[in-house]
Amino acid sequence: METIVLAAGADTKNSFLIARGHRLVAGPRLGDLAEIGSYLKYKAGILSCLGRRRPSVVVCDLHPGYFSTRFAQEAWGIRGRGPKGRGPQGRAPRLVGVQHHHAHIASVIQEHHLIPPVLGVCFDGTGYGVDGRLWGGEFLLIGRRGFRRLAHLKYMRMPGAERVVREPWRMVLSILGDAALPFLKGIKRADRDAVRVMLSRDIPMPLTSSAGRLFDAAAALLGLCPCAAYEAQGPMELERLCRRGVVRSYAHRSSRQEGVLVIDPRPLFTGMAADIKKRVPTDTIAARFHNAMTDIIVATVRRLSRGRGLRKVALSGGVFANRILASRARERLSDLGFRVFTNERLPVNDWNIAWGQYYVSGRSRKD
Repeated sequence: METIVLAAGADTKNSFLIARGHRLVAGPRLGDLAEIGSYLKYKAGILSCLGRRRPSVVVCDLHPGYFSTRFAQEAWGIRGRGPKGRGPQGRAPRLVGVQHHHAHIASVIQEHHLIPPVLGVCFDGTGYGVDGRLWGGEFLLIGRRGFRRLAHLKYMRMPGAERVVREPWRMVLSILGDAALPFLKGIKRADRDAVRVMLSRDIPMPLTSSAGRLFDAAAALLGLCPCAAYEAQGPMELERLCRRGVVRSYAHRSSRQEGVLVIDPRPLFTGMAADIKKRVPTDTIAARFHNAMTDIIVATVRRLSRGRGLRKVALSGGVFANRILASRARERLSDLGFRVFTNERLPVNDWNIAWGQYYVSGRSRKD
C-alpha cells in the first residue's frame, strides 16, 4: 500500500508537504498560524491535498504550542480528541517529532542530495530544543540516524519571554546587565527597572541560544531599533547600515561544558559598548558585529571539524537571510576547503521546515 507522509511544517511561517510515494506536493507559503485566516487555509489545504486518503506518517515540530503540531497530533486522533479518521487499514498514522533546527539543516541535505555526515550551522530566531529551551544558535552533526548537538551559543535569559522579540532592548539588559543602561535612554525608567528586578532575582524565565536575538540586541544597543514594529526590523536595519571595507571584529569566548562547546557572545557586546563610548561611527560598529558573528561560525566549524573529517557544512535558518553574514561565512569556509551548502530553491527560513521534516521521517522509516 502506498505510504502517504504529511510534514506539518512550522508555525510563524508555514508550508506543509505531502508525499505520496515519490510524488511531493508542497502547500502554499502561509503566515503565522496563530492568525485564524492562515490556520483555516492551512487546514483546508492539507485536507484538500489528501482528499479521502489519510496519511500513514505525520511529521511535526517538537514545540508543543505550535498550531501545526497540535493539528498533526489531533487531526487523526493520534493524541487527544480529534476526528475519527484513521490511516491505512484503520490504523492511526505514526507520529514523528523532529527538532526544529535539525529540520532546517535536513532541508539543505534534502535539497542538495547530500550524504551524511554533515556539519550543520543553524542560526535562527526561535526553535524548541530537546532540553525544553529555546534554541537558535546551533552547530549540529547530522548523521544517518538523527543528530548530535556539538556546540551552541550560550543560553541567555529572556526577561518578559516573547516580549523580547517586540522589545529587544530587554535582551541588551540581559546580556550586559546594568552596563547597558547608558545606551537605553529612550526606554522608560520604570520599564528598565522592572527588567532589572527580574534579572536580579531568581525569577523563572525562558533561556535561549538564539542568534536572532543577538542581532535584535545589537540593533537595539546601537539605538536603531529598541522596539520592533515588525519581524526582523532591527537585524535588517543593522545589515543595511554596515560599512564596507571594515576588517576589525569583536571577541568571543568558548568553553566545553558537559561535552558540548558553548560560545559566549558577551565579550562581543562589551566591545560594541566600548566603541559606542569612543564615538566610533555606527556603520563601523555594525560591520564589526557582522564580522564577529562570521568569526564565531568559522572558528567553531574549524574546531569541530578537527579529528572528525567533516568537510560538508550546511547553513540554514532565518538569520542567514542576512546576505552579509551568509556570503562571508560561505566564502571564508570555502577558502578553508569546506564544501558549503545552503538553501537555494527553498528559503532559509521556516518555509523550509516541512522539507527537512520529510527527510528526517524518511531516514527514520529506513532505520
